[in-house]
Amino acid sequence: MIRRGTTPTQVFNTSIDLSSATVLYVSYKQHGKVLINKTLEDCVVDSTSVTTALTQEETLLLDDKVKVEIQIRAKFSDGDAVASNIMETDAGRILKGGVI
Repeated sequence: MIRRGTTPTQVFNTSIDLSSATVLYVSYKQHGKVLINKTLEDCVVDSTSVTTALTQEETLLLDDKVKVEIQIRAKFSDGDAVASNIMETDAGRILKGGVI
């Protein structure tokens, strides 16, 4: 779960070594629209995982009534491109909105 208004660090375990990727996106989608795109520069990538952090502003973009879809896509210098399965999680409610 991603609780709205928080700053979670998310770790995605991968079966493919993405450490040599030249382009990488972690995309978060709701209502048919990508709301958050993390790039290679926003992530720590090693041979078995991709780690990225979300800001309060980013998590506040999420609707707590709809599942969040997440997907990792990457491209390598030889032109090969890969995509993870689409993952789903909930966006958790908060009582007081806004950045604190």
